[in-house]
Parts: sequence; C-alpha cells; structure tokens
Amino acid sequence: MTFPMRQVILRAAAVCWLALAAAAGSNAQSGSQTPAPAPPKAEAGGGPAGGLSGIEEVRQQLREQREEIERLRAAVRAQSRLVERLLERVERAEQAQQQRGGQAHAAALVADASDTAGPPPPRGEGGGQSSQQLEERVARAEEAAKKANDAVSKQLGSITFGGDIRFRYESLYGQQNALASAENPAALGNPLTTRQRLRVRARFSARGKISDEFAWGLRLSTGSFADVGSTNQTLTDFFNRKSFALDQAYITYKPKAARGFQLQAGKFDTPWLRTELTWDNDISPEGLSESYTREFKDSAVKSLTLVAWQLPMLERNSAFVLGPDGKVDFSASGRAGRDLALYGGQARTELAPSKNFTLRLSAADLYFSGTQFITPAQVFGGNIQFPISVVIPASGSTPARTVTAQVSVPRDLLVSGNANLGLSLANTNATNRDGRLSSGFNLVDLIARADFTRSRRWPVMLLFNFVTNTQAHDVVTAGPGGGDLLLENDEGQGFWAELQAGKDLLRLPADKISRGDLMFNYTLARIEKDAILSPFNGSDLGQSTDARIHRFIVGYAAGPRVQVTLTGFFTRRANGLLGPFAATPPGSLDRTLTRLQLDTVFRF
Repeated sequence: MTFPMRQVILRAAAVCWLALAAAAGSNAQSGSQTPAPAPPKAEAGGGPAGGLSGIEEVRQQLREQREEIERLRAAVRAQSRLVERLLERVERAEQAQQQRGGQAHAAALVADASDTAGPPPPRGEGGGQSSQQLEERVARAEEAAKKANDAVSKQLGSITFGGDIRFRYESLYGQQNALASAENPAALGNPLTTRQRLRVRARFSARGKISDEFAWGLRLSTGSFADVGSTNQTLTDFFNRKSFALDQAYITYKPKAARGFQLQAGKFDTPWLRTELTWDNDISPEGLSESYTREFKDSAVKSLTLVAWQLPMLERNSAFVLGPDGKVDFSASGRAGRDLALYGGQARTELAPSKNFTLRLSAADLYFSGTQFITPAQVFGGNIQFPISVVIPASGSTPARTVTAQVSVPRDLLVSGNANLGLSLANTNATNRDGRLSSGFNLVDLIARADFTRSRRWPVMLLFNFVTNTQAHDVVTAGPGGGDLLLENDEGQGFWAELQAGKDLLRLPADKISRGDLMFNYTLARIEKDAILSPFNGSDLGQSTDARIHRFIVGYAAGPRVQVTLTGFFTRRANGLLGPFAATPPGSLDRTLTRLQLDTVFRF
C-alpha cells in the first residue's frame, strides 16, 4: 500500500471517530432531556391550577433541565478534546512511518485506528469513563505500532534513500596541442577549436542501520568506468545508453565498547579531510579505514580525530621476468608483480575560541606504495592495447592466413567520447628516460580552515592547504653522449588558498539551505610537477600538475533542493608546453585554458 493511500485511510478513520463521538453526545443529550410540563388547566377564576406551588414546580423542572444540558455539553467537549488528541497522535505516527519507510507500522496503525474508531464510548458522568477508554485504545495502538516497527527493523533495519541529478553545460577555450607549430616548425603548439558540451550526473544512494553498532551504505552513479575522477556522462555518441554502476558499497562498525571508534570496509567516501589539490571529490576510495573521535564539552577544543586508511589501487599477478642471460631476474620480477596501494593517516582537530569562530586544523600523510616501479602509460593512461586478428583469404597457390597484431587506442577515446582534446587524463608527473616515474610519492598534507559565522546569511570561510612530496627525486634524462643525465627536481610542493562568502551550497544538507541563498568562492592554486600524483587530484583543473589555477564560483539556491552554480577555471602551464625538465623551443604556444561550467543540481 502506498503512502498516500495509508494517509487517506488514517484520516478517514479519525474523521469517522469524530463523527461517531459527536453523534453519541447528541443522542445522549436528546435521550436525557425531560419533556416540558403541560400547562396547568385554568380554573374558573382564571388563575393557574395549584397557585404559587405549581409555578415553583415548573421553575424547578426548568433549572434541572438546564443543568442536565450543561453536563451533556461538557461531556461532548471532553470527547472532542480526546478526539483531537487522538488525531494528533495519528498524525505523529504517520510522519514517523514516512521517515522509517516500513509498511508494517502503517498497517498495524490503520487496523488499530479502525478498531478504536468503531463503537462510540458510553456516556458517563462528565466524560470520565470515555477519557479512560480512549487513553487505553491509544496506548494499544502505540504498542502495536512499536511491535510492528521492531519486526521490520529486525529484518531490514532503518533505511534512508537519497541522491541528486546534475545537468551541466560546459565550454572550453584556449586548448592547444604540443605538436610542431604550423606557422613555425621550430616551435611547438597549435590552437584548437573551442569545445561545447552538455553533461549529466545522476546518483542514487541507500543507507541503513542494522543495529546500534552496524550500518551500511550503497550508492550508484553515472560515469565512465575508465575515468576514476569524474561521474559525468557527456551527451554524445548518438543517444546511446549511459553507464550507471556501483560507486559506493561499505559496512561501518561502531562498537559500543569503544565509543568514538569507527571501522569502514568496502568502497566509501574519502575518510580524510582534503581539497582537490591532492584528491578529486568524485573519487570513492576502496579498502579499509579506521577512525577515532573524541569530543569535548565546555572547552575551546571541540573535537580531536585520528584517521588511518589502507587502500589497494592495483592488484597484479605474480611476475616471472628473465634477464638478458636467460636466468630469472628476481628484482625485475618483484617490481613487475608488486601491488599498488595508498596508505596514510591524519590527525585533525576543531577549535571554537568563540561562538562565531571555528578553526579546523589537520595534518595528513599519504603514501603511494609501488608507484616507482610502474610505467604511467601502462597504468594511468596513454594508450590501451587491443589484440586484433585479420584473415587473409587464399589466392592461387597461397593458402589462407591469419595475422594477429596489437592496435593502440588512446585511453581518452574510451573515457570521454572524442578524445578530450587539449586535456590529458593520463599522468603529468615527471618521468625518466625509461618511461618510469621519476619520483615516489609520500605527501605531507597540511590544512587550516577558519569559519566566521556571525552572519547566518553571509558566513565567511578561509582555507589554506599546503602539500609537499618528501620523495621527489632527480629526473634521469639522456645526456649528450647517450649516458644518463640527472636533473635536480625541486618541483615537489603545492598550495591551495580559498576564500568563500555565503552558505556552502555544494555541501550543506537541504534543510540548512533557503531559497535565495548566495555563495561566492575564489581559489588560487599552484601545483608543481611532482607535488602530487596527478591522476588523483581535481579532474576539472585542466592541468593536474605544473599549473597555476584561478577558480571562481557563484552559486544561487532556487530552493532548498535546487541550486544553480557557475564555475570558471583559468589554468596556465607554469613552465611552458614541455615543463621544467625539457627545453621548450622559443616561440612555442602557451595559452590559458578557460573552462566554464553552468550547473543545475536537483537533490532528493
């Protein structure tokens, strides 16, 4: 039975009960009313029979009738108040049923409400007996509803649903490639045409609580399987269907014996505090996460949180590599078969020196294990190899033959329709002459955020994020004589500075947003070549590393669940087309990439 039908039944039962109660009061009033006395017969003298004593008797009867009527009216008023009380409890139970989503609760409540609304309560002195019976029936209804809800909770637990749909218009200007210039062959870079596209994102989530200790979550989302940093689907490819797949699936354990401790397993929201300087908002990591939070009362220190995580990125088969002498190269086999993973920890605290000022501080370490043993094009992007077989038919005395080969397809073609020209989703970090990453990646990530909330409509937020890679290594290139040449790598740092005025329409829940709310945001970022591992930071930045970025956001709330935002990214390569470890020819093109996004988000 759907919720609107249950609502109609509940209200109908309550109205029937109100009508029956009113009818009972009316019948009681009419049944207890004493008939008016017949007028006394007139005697010959024209005076009333019985004289003064007859008049007093009539007056006495009228007074008794008025008193009886007042008592009946009081009883009806008492019954009306009880009916209103019952209606309020039915309404509260109905709202609770809507939130819990259990149908058994509504069925039990309807059955009990119908039983309660059946026969009218008997009339008693002052309505006292009716009040007691109504209270008993309401108590029975609440008990039945509680039992039904407990039965549903034991089977399914409490479940909540949610999600959002985002429609985006996006335009890109200032794109270029790194090929030889058509106007000057000694220089690099050619301008590309502008790009206009429509994109859509849809997410649907279900979260539940099995008990006081265990909870679970599930989320489905659009997005290309090959592009980990985006949940968008471009409206292209001749109206084909868009992929909609598992984005999150996790179990959360909060033991009662260790208050404040939490364990998560599966694919979940990013458990540590970060910005898109180091980690994209659309990435849902997978693995294990542990956290402990201690809250403090009546103190300037509101909370202290410790988080750790173990996130496998790439599990690989065991490798068997032979050296030039034909013997097993155990070192090369170990490198080729080593798994990739992200390990880390974070300590963060929230301080509230005053009522309208909050300061959040965090320090994290992100260690990417195994990345120094990979070739980025094989793992993160570049080209993907597809085997093909071609049958050459027989001709004359030559029999038919089958030729097998490998075809190289750019990964971007599989990720975003028509190659995402000018933007690379592959790795942009420095590589050695053998194609492997020059640096390892152990990121020390520091964040300070201050919130000023004196104005409810115009809160102000200041944030600064600094990151340094402690494993930035020299870059190995080819020297003049063919030998190795080491280039000093001092490109291991980055920062992200953000200023925002107005409510955070992108992250606040709907119940904290009102129609007409505005948001203004400006961000300045500088990311050096090896400051971060480029496939995992913000995918909308345009250039993952070796970039200087300005970002502007203007947001407007058309309603609590409808937001419209305009975002602009202005990205420039900090060291030219070839970066800091190669000489870019003079006269090469170096344009500012402009990326504009107009989003309309509907939440449910």
